[in-house]
Amino acid sequence: MSELDRIRTVLRTSQQRTFPRKMREFGLDLIVREGVFPPEDFQSWRWFSENFPPFNGKTILEIGCGFGLPGLLLAKTGALSLLACDINPKAVANTLENAARNGIKNVGVIESDIFSSIPPGRKFDVIFWNHPWNFAPEDFEFINDVERGAFDPGYRLLERFLSEGREFLTERGKILLGFGTNARDDLLERLVAVNDLKSVIVKSGTYPNLNSTYRLFSIRRSATAYGFRPSMSVDT
Repeated sequence: MSELDRIRTVLRTSQQRTFPRKMREFGLDLIVREGVFPPEDFQSWRWFSENFPPFNGKTILEIGCGFGLPGLLLAKTGALSLLACDINPKAVANTLENAARNGIKNVGVIESDIFSSIPPGRKFDVIFWNHPWNFAPEDFEFINDVERGAFDPGYRLLERFLSEGREFLTERGKILLGFGTNARDDLLERLVAVNDLKSVIVKSGTYPNLNSTYRLFSIRRSATAYGFRPSMSVDT
């Protein structure tokens, strides 16, 4: 079985559970609804929640919010505001529900295909995306919305994200991109260069018994950034 087929099997099996499912993470009482990317089977959200760089007083845009973490945690513990979005309307509803359950007021949640519904002219200090780095061929066809949280065929979404994202950044703003070690660094490096951006790894790590290392890239306009150094890890 290929890695792509294995992930599709996990996604399909995840939707055979009994819903809604309850979770308590980082002091938050959370609900996971049917049709939302399954947090129990893919743990990257946990690692990024634990390793997010300093964000106090920052305005944050989260792409692909899923059931709500890490965005809601950022909003509750220091961010000035959070705008979370997802292409899956079930994820949007789920994040709104979890924000209300935990009394988090400084958050808005909208349905958006990356930046398609973000108001023109709105700027953010941080744009975060836990990118679906599992590479699939360009002709890959999604079976359902859950699969959209796991695959980026031909990295077409990443190409859009990097080409459009800088228009939504404040002058000193940055993109924070979640990327796994089984991702295509060669394509990321090319897209960063084509869009006159610079990138550096700010965090890298894993969990025991998980066959993946998670990495967080800081990406800025070339005039204010570090060079692309995929083998390095620095703090910013």
